[in-house]
Amino acid sequence: MNRRLKKKKAKEMEIKKAIAQVVEEKKADKKPAAKKETAKKETAKKETEKKEPAKKETAKKEPAKKAESKGGKKVVIDCSKLSAKTQIHEAFHNEPAFPDYQGNNLDAMFDMLTEIPEATELTVKNLTNWEAAPESFRGNIKKLLERANKENPNLSVTIE
Repeated sequence: MNRRLKKKKAKEMEIKKAIAQVVEEKKADKKPAAKKETAKKETAKKETEKKEPAKKETAKKEPAKKAESKGGKKVVIDCSKLSAKTQIHEAFHNEPAFPDYQGNNLDAMFDMLTEIPEATELTVKNLTNWEAAPESFRGNIKKLLERANKENPNLSVTIE
């Protein structure tokens, strides 16, 4: 019985070695193709980066033109009127220009701002002087607004 177990283990080891060898061969075959794909992606990325600055400038200017010419929505949120940092979410909820489905966190606010389908001018006043919110929170709101402004061509954000 000992001999049978030894033979079985020996066969299992041979099979494992064979599988490992096949896997290594496949990896070796894929490496050159993977390098070519990576090079293609990098080239495409560089070309896109060259074109992006022009797109960003256009995206920032277009929403304001759309809002003026098509009667787009204009929203002003004055942070000096907010007594707690959570009230910024309420301020967005209370604006008819924004959807009601927004949650009470920054991720939800960002999603809502980037999904606005029609031209909207958003002006946020007194954000930097907003004493009810910690400086880090104000900084996060500012970054969020700037990022949403870049990502949604229908949104034009002004921070005063």
